[in-house]
Amino acid sequence: MKFLSAFARADTALDLGAVNSRVFVPDLGVQVNTPSVVMVSRRSGRVLAVGDDALHGYEMGWRDAELVRPLWNGVVSEYEPAVALVRWLLNAAHGRAFRFKPCVAVAVPSGAAQMDRRVMEEVVAEAGARKVVLVDQSLAAGLGHHSDDAGIAARMVANLGGHTTEMAIVAKGRVWAQRTFPVGGQRFDQAIVAWALREYQLVLSEQTAEAVKVRAEALAVEAGKYAPFDICGQDVATGRPTIYTVAAAEVTAATERVTDQITEALIDLRDSCKPDLISQLMVHGLTLSGGGALLPGLPARLCRKLNLPVQVNDDPEDTVLVGTARYLYGPWTKTPRKLPKPLTEMVAAPTPAGE
Repeated sequence: MKFLSAFARADTALDLGAVNSRVFVPDLGVQVNTPSVVMVSRRSGRVLAVGDDALHGYEMGWRDAELVRPLWNGVVSEYEPAVALVRWLLNAAHGRAFRFKPCVAVAVPSGAAQMDRRVMEEVVAEAGARKVVLVDQSLAAGLGHHSDDAGIAARMVANLGGHTTEMAIVAKGRVWAQRTFPVGGQRFDQAIVAWALREYQLVLSEQTAEAVKVRAEALAVEAGKYAPFDICGQDVATGRPTIYTVAAAEVTAATERVTDQITEALIDLRDSCKPDLISQLMVHGLTLSGGGALLPGLPARLCRKLNLPVQVNDDPEDTVLVGTARYLYGPWTKTPRKLPKPLTEMVAAPTPAGE
């Protein structure tokens, strides 16, 4: 009986991102989240460390070593390091139970080429999977939120990753239309870096820009667009650390163009909705997932521009991961025992026609 129980618990979901990779084991409720990096010996090509250990080792100055990111935009860019990363993730999630080779569902970009899908299958199989199931990220995003009609009722989904945004109309357990848009959360940071350099001759790192972005959006929502706060960077002329006090609206305006690009792509997708699904789409609206959905003011801005209700999961970074796990369960009739918290409706609502 213990053997059968361990075998049944072997089902696993993977979300392999360019920045972070996650593992979800439905029956165990185990989640692993680690940077998608591998440290490799320059001399021999041997894998020395994976994830956080690789980052720490590299920061400590290990000789003859380089950091490799084996995944890019959801597909494999370095084969052997990718195998090492996936093997480490499966071992970390299952421990001793890993000897019962798991059935692994992997989220892949909806627009991934057949060759890229085949390589992903080979990587996960070589890492120790008994069976590999590929799940489109768009469908996984539709299945990943806590709702009785997840994957059934028509809704738009947008998964904002670091480099791309996967968007689709999902209904009746399938993807009816989808786009892979080459703009993600990193583009917001780059826009803030360009704004600080243009307006204040201030050099910001992308990590600092990300912190500025989140702070400004939160202040704009809570205290108003004129709320002041400080940004710190390097002055172009002197090279010295410099602090400027700016208004939250200045930062949100700097990211407005990126928001407009994503909005235009979403409008094109919305307009492609089939007539028999449009009434459901107007009710269920848009569901955001991915790290980019954490931007405080973004859902309300999209709500105004799309004239659709916008929802965001309390754990948007795990939405695709949980949806991938659900795919193994029928795919949307049974749910994993441990799920992220339910979606939270935005206070902002679409404006009725004629007002």
